[in-house]
Amino acid sequence: MVTGGVADVPTAFTGEEMDRIRSGLIQAGIRLSKELGLQKMSVEKLTEAVGIAKGSFYLFFGSKEDFILAIAEYASSETQKMLLSRLNGRRRMSAREFMEFFGEYLHSDLDLMNGLTVNDFFWLKKHIKKQALFDPDAQIKTAELWLSLIDDVRPGADTGTFVNLIKAIYAIREHGDTMVKGSIESSVQVLLRTIEIYISGKGDIV
Repeated sequence: MVTGGVADVPTAFTGEEMDRIRSGLIQAGIRLSKELGLQKMSVEKLTEAVGIAKGSFYLFFGSKEDFILAIAEYASSETQKMLLSRLNGRRRMSAREFMEFFGEYLHSDLDLMNGLTVNDFFWLKKHIKKQALFDPDAQIKTAELWLSLIDDVRPGADTGTFVNLIKAIYAIREHGDTMVKGSIESSVQVLLRTIEIYISGKGDIV
């Protein structure tokens, strides 16, 4: 049962309550990470958001770092569902369709990198041991999977260049305070179009 009183005393929950609270914590984490950033997203704020004692958090996650990994795993699973929905039973899609999907992803809550500050990235790099985010080999593997879903990849398209162009989108967002703010979104759209052209070899940027 959810506590309504003393702040730090863990409470026993039924299996159904455990599932509901865990899901609520993950949803709260996604929202608070965007509102506050990862560093300022505290265990106390998370437990307040779902109405449980602070100490009860550790019935679900061993640490804040474990919690962030759980959010990332949830977002990855939901993104795969989003991608499968876009494929709609097909094995592949065009480069344009894929970049339209990626543009939608960039504006969804599932893109956990959206809104993170430079300090948040430093915090991630210091505290998260499973650092696929910062591992070029892991990034290449993910990019290879994505490219395998595109049916018009041109011969000679370099996977590393594809990765770096995508990372350029995040660099613009991460350093938004130093960018021309009114042109950030249009810059992202130009990069999305550039990536599409690079992959397929078709079309012009404008």
